[in-house]
Amino acid sequence: MKNTPTTTIPDPADDDNVASLVGATKTFGEGDAAVTAIDDVTIGFRRGEFTAVMGPSGSGKSTLMYCQSGLDKLSSGKAYIGDVDVSTLGDQELSVMRRSQLGFIFQSFHLVPALTARENITLPVDLDRVAQVDESFLNELTEVLAIQNRLGNRPSELSGGQRQRVAVARAMIPRPDVIFADEPTGALDSRTSGELLKYLRQAVDALGQTIVMVTHDAVAASYCDRVVYVQDGQLVGEARHPSVDDVLDKIRELS
Repeated sequence: MKNTPTTTIPDPADDDNVASLVGATKTFGEGDAAVTAIDDVTIGFRRGEFTAVMGPSGSGKSTLMYCQSGLDKLSSGKAYIGDVDVSTLGDQELSVMRRSQLGFIFQSFHLVPALTARENITLPVDLDRVAQVDESFLNELTEVLAIQNRLGNRPSELSGGQRQRVAVARAMIPRPDVIFADEPTGALDSRTSGELLKYLRQAVDALGQTIVMVTHDAVAASYCDRVVYVQDGQLVGEARHPSVDDVLDKIRELS
């Protein structure tokens, strides 16, 4: 039997909905080889909230995030950023939206080796060619992330944790409507992971940032306001402010 989504249908015109999916389905392949990664998913992500998306390997959680952010296209349904259906945008319009309204944090950082930390951080604004770097916000960000004294260094001269914090600052510098983070702690040790999660939590609490984070880590999920669970491409539950034990129990149930 198909699971019923636990969320009500989000209204893209609601200012509190920074991002939303309505009846979203993504299928890879065709015919007998077709695989449905997400299946009729409806969900909203609200402003100023830190959400974790969790589920077993292959459950569709990363596909959900990629389709929501416009990095991948849905087979059917709608993906909204604010009240804009991203499926209606051309490549150039999507590029502008990603640069100005969305932030991305990936497990592998994706920093430009030839650029300094500062140049990597300001790259989305520099590419915009219209906006200017808000120096006071840059100072605030780099102070919160404890990388102010490393801005002149290139990625090869930074530790893994410092490179990840540069990637976080780069995602946040355009003041995006929402940041999408795909397993951002996956390549970090427990201490550095804890520091990064503390910074992300602080970004939500102090700066009003919206974050959607795909993770398999129960500790990471415990930093979030909300956890949504995905299994076989469908939403199968959600919880608010869960403990690590609560998350572990739910993951065991789904495995």
